[in-house]
Amino acid sequence: MTVNILVVQHDLGAPAGLIGERIEAAGGRLAPVRPHLGEALPTNPNGHDGVLVLGGPMSAADDARHPHYAVLLPLMRAFAAAQKPVMGICLGSQLVARAWGAAVYPNREPEFGFRPLVGTPDACDDHLLRGLDLPPLMQLHFDTFDLPDEATLLATGATCRHQAMRIGRHVYGFQFHLEVTPAMVREWARLDIARDAAGGRDPVALAERQLADHMDAAVRFTQQVADRWMQLVTERREAAA
Repeated sequence: MTVNILVVQHDLGAPAGLIGERIEAAGGRLAPVRPHLGEALPTNPNGHDGVLVLGGPMSAADDARHPHYAVLLPLMRAFAAAQKPVMGICLGSQLVARAWGAAVYPNREPEFGFRPLVGTPDACDDHLLRGLDLPPLMQLHFDTFDLPDEATLLATGATCRHQAMRIGRHVYGFQFHLEVTPAMVREWARLDIARDAAGGRDPVALAERQLADHMDAAVRFTQQVADRWMQLVTERREAAA
């Protein structure tokens, strides 16, 4: 039974990466929509079994420049109401926070590169994270979000407190970029925003060092998280059949 995953892609350089590969390896089908290119989002979750909301360089709080947010925020809540899994990554996690009533604003400092993370006690019982080692994971962002009232904090970091959250059973927000491939990291390291976020360090050299140090562990982590997320998707699909 093929499951269909709506993928909201906000930048051509920020695809579903490792998570998309893992979803397809499990027999899932990706249905990408690129709002920044004028592609229209669906207004309801019908025909999709889950939604993956990816990152991008835009602000999650800028409704005027990104009018698709007016469709996307209620759409994520509609997926959740139908018990269809939601995963937001970086910008996507901030949009999840907004959809559940929390604020998005500049972090006290930007983050670039693979940063250490710490799981909270609640991560020990979480469907996606329990039993997993949490390695340093890729970051490229300037903003952060308040934790929605309904959310459970699952991971935190030294320079950005809200790194992973869960709302109910089916909604996840990850500030870090667990989806990245080495090629994506290298491409991002050459962007002006990476230099702005790197705090005076050479982002290209930093990326190469950190890929050697951390990418293997990051891949193992992402594969396990993606597989467990797909379990949620297929369980919901089978229950509704």
